[in-house]
Amino acid sequence: MTVLSKWVLALACALLPVWLMIEHTTLAVETTPESLAAPINKSTQVSKTAAEQHLAHGLVLWRDKKYQQSAQVFASLAAEKLDPQLQTLTNLYHYHASAFIHNEHSEVSHPLSAVPKNCKQKLLFVTADLESLPQAEYFRKRFSQDPRMSDLSICIYEQTWFDPIDLVCKENWQQSGRLGCQLLSLAEKIKTVPFTHLVMFAKKGKANVHNGIMFLDRKDTYDVFIHELAHFSGFIDEYPLSKMLAKRVCAGVDAPNIVFKKTKHSKVDTKYWDSIGLSSSADLTAARTCDNHSTQAYKASKKLTFMEYHDTAFIPANYLKAWQNQLQNTPNQPSAHVNFAQLYEQSNNLPESQFWRAKYQQYLQTNTHKIGNL
Repeated sequence: MTVLSKWVLALACALLPVWLMIEHTTLAVETTPESLAAPINKSTQVSKTAAEQHLAHGLVLWRDKKYQQSAQVFASLAAEKLDPQLQTLTNLYHYHASAFIHNEHSEVSHPLSAVPKNCKQKLLFVTADLESLPQAEYFRKRFSQDPRMSDLSICIYEQTWFDPIDLVCKENWQQSGRLGCQLLSLAEKIKTVPFTHLVMFAKKGKANVHNGIMFLDRKDTYDVFIHELAHFSGFIDEYPLSKMLAKRVCAGVDAPNIVFKKTKHSKVDTKYWDSIGLSSSADLTAARTCDNHSTQAYKASKKLTFMEYHDTAFIPANYLKAWQNQLQNTPNQPSAHVNFAQLYEQSNNLPESQFWRAKYQQYLQTNTHKIGNL
């Protein structure tokens, strides 16, 4: 076996978890000149090994920035009769690669389907990474079928915003030790999209939430996504925070899942929980959140929850109730508009900063009209 063959086989094996993660779905693929030029032969099914090799070759071309050639490989393979899971994956790559080629030199981006107007958080998935697209699709489908999420006013746009040219993400963004991305070019492109929050998918880095933007890498699971999603509504981690983070969080305000006792002899004040409809005095339990701080944290559950160990996937009913209340009445956590406003302020671009501040104020006004019902 040649070195090239071994490399291709290794790449195919690396993709296997993604293929297994994708379930049987049908994705609409636009007809393009590239796909019309590809031979169509539906009489026999292409072997899985051959399809995997062609798919791996298309990805190699894409990484080498040979976008036209890569799109042609995906178009040709998509026209063949494939294993259903590979067909779904190929269709996904074909759709986004073709759309990118079509829109690369166009000033008008491909329009996104609308989300329901009653959604309090409108999530736009974004990636510069072709191989993160299946992960985003999987999370979107899981979320739509997750009974825990069914009553929450959170919606996800049906299409991932794919920007492989201007969007750059790094695992140690600005020496923070966390995943982050260069966002100003993105801000300019999505000014007319009525999103409230962004979820950025990248190759590698530590998952985190900064204001209204979530950062995830390829290894992050759906449960990590749900854990981070709760941060958008003010939930606090129930595992021990670092000393630096605990200094800020444990001296702060109460959260839907955490309240604090400042001194040893003071009582735990649950008035905030009562105000958001969280009757949990019987479930008041010491949490590990502030183990590295003098303040004692208390959570609203006797069991381990998704905010302590995300892979337990357990969200207490009172957490879900408080979560929905946060969405409906108290948008005390910033949207992604704040991220963009701050970035433009740092670059001394006052007009653009004011534009995004106005967007944020609009978000607050839209989501606070029911405050009087508390």
